[in-house]
Amino acid sequence: MSHLLTIPLVILGGGIWGSFLGVLAIRIPQKISIFWPGSRCDHCDHPLSVSELIPFLSWIYLRGRCRTCHHRILMDIPFAEVATALFFLLLLEISPSPLSGIRDLIFFSFALPLTLIDSRYKRLPHNLTIPCMACGILLGGVAHGSHGLLDALFGALAGFIPVALIATAYPRGIGMGDAFWLSAIGSFTGPGALTLVLLVASATGIVATLIVYLTKHRNSALSLFSLAMPFGPFLSLGGILTLMIPGIAHLFNATLLEALS
Repeated sequence: MSHLLTIPLVILGGGIWGSFLGVLAIRIPQKISIFWPGSRCDHCDHPLSVSELIPFLSWIYLRGRCRTCHHRILMDIPFAEVATALFFLLLLEISPSPLSGIRDLIFFSFALPLTLIDSRYKRLPHNLTIPCMACGILLGGVAHGSHGLLDALFGALAGFIPVALIATAYPRGIGMGDAFWLSAIGSFTGPGALTLVLLVASATGIVATLIVYLTKHRNSALSLFSLAMPFGPFLSLGGILTLMIPGIAHLFNATLLEALS
C-alpha cells in the first residue's frame, strides 16, 4: 500500500480509537458503562448521530458545542482524537517491529485516559491501572518468555513498593493511585527504566508547576510549594518516552553507573 494512502488511514484509525479513549476518560470516573448508553451529549443527553461522531470534523463543524443545548463539548474527546492520531503516525514512523508497536499502543491506550482523568479529577482509577499492569506482565511473558515475565513482575514491584511507602507516610504529597500507575508502567518498561521514568516525570512536573504558578497564581496568596499538580500525566509521559525510545534508558543507566563508579 502506498505510504501516501497509509497516512490518511492511520490518522482516521487514530481518530476513531482516540474518540473511544476519550469516552473512557469521561465515563469511568462517573461509573457509567462505556458501552451503554450510546454516545450522547454530557449536558442534555441528546443522542449523537453519525454525522456528529466523525473524528476531528464533527467538533470543528459544531464549533465545539452541542447541536441541541449549545453547551460546550468537553475537550477530552477532541483532544484524545488528535493525540491518538499523532501517536498512530509516530508508531508508523518509528516502531521497530509489530510486537513493539502493539505493546506501545496498549500502553498508550491506558496512559491517555488516565492522564485525562488525573488532570480533571486528580485520581487514577484502579480499574484502569491494574488491567494495564496485567497487560504489561502478560506481554512480557508472550514476547520474551519466562525472562520477560520475571522482568515485568519485578518492574511492577519496583514501581509499586517505593511509591506506596511514600504515599502511606505522606498521603498529601502523592497518592496510592500513583503507586499503582508506576507499577503498571514498570510492568511494561522493566525495573531498569523506572529511574528514568521518574526523572522525566519529576522534571516535567516541576516545569509545569512553575509555569502554572507564574501564569495563574503568582499574585495570589498561594505558595508555590502548596500548589497541587496531578503526577499521573507526567508519569505517563515518562513511560511513553522510555518505551518508544529505549536507547535513552540504556544511555541514562550507563551514564549513571559510570558517574557512581
